[in-house]
Amino acid sequence: MAQLVESLGPASQRKKTAVKDEAFMLDDDFLDDLDAPPRPPPPTDSKPVRPPSPNDHDMPPPPDEVESEVDNLTKILIKNMEHAGEEGFFGFCNICEQKVIGSENGVQAMGKIYHKTCFVCSTCCTELRGQPFFTVEKQILCDPCYHGTLEKCAVCQDYIKERLLRAMDMAFHPDCFKCHDCPKMLDGIPFTTDADNQVYCLDCYHRKFAPRCASCSQPIVPEEGKEETLRVISMDKSFHVGCFNCEDCGKNLSSGEDGQGCYPYEGTLLCRDCNIKRVQAAGSK
Repeated sequence: MAQLVESLGPASQRKKTAVKDEAFMLDDDFLDDLDAPPRPPPPTDSKPVRPPSPNDHDMPPPPDEVESEVDNLTKILIKNMEHAGEEGFFGFCNICEQKVIGSENGVQAMGKIYHKTCFVCSTCCTELRGQPFFTVEKQILCDPCYHGTLEKCAVCQDYIKERLLRAMDMAFHPDCFKCHDCPKMLDGIPFTTDADNQVYCLDCYHRKFAPRCASCSQPIVPEEGKEETLRVISMDKSFHVGCFNCEDCGKNLSSGEDGQGCYPYEGTLLCRDCNIKRVQAAGSK
């Protein structure tokens, strides 16, 4: 039976949005930035904003959240400027809100300042200074812990970091979920499997496994746009309905009319009239 692969959307819909970043050591250039006056905000564009469409996966935060973030940044900026003259002062830790004194004790990441002992993986608590990390739903994860949250493709065994397809209780990269016999990708289209659980598009499956007509030797498959077809079985052979004809006169033998059925004679498909003729001819010899 044909199945339809369940196509999940981008990772932000399927699971979690992951942003890769790196934490850097603090240096004197950052102190110079603290002494500099704040930069004015960029000019706003007066063009109308289009409404979000179903294809917009990364939606902007709500206005209240944006306003709260701006307030927090303003407070931090004011506090930093009040203490900018202190020796070795780099700012306030974004987590514990205490002073960061000395470059060896701090780390800069995502445009903010942290104690190196505060900026750690949310799962294993590994310090992340100088290490790549991922932010996932406001959690900070080291590289190993982030990859531990990902599923692996059943075909290539690589981690699935973006879109995935789920079928047969397994996960796949869209490019990996292909027909076994042809390069057709099966993202969002019907497919089926054989006894060994190999995946096929319907065309290849029918071509490989469908019964073949004893008359025309072509596979007996549903017409395009249909899911079922009729097959005539006679004398342990399969036939298309249109190929099930008398071998002497060509009359179709699948009609339900009285006397229009099949009357085989010595392994030959015959209508009733041609069967009678053959029997009479054999009897006259």
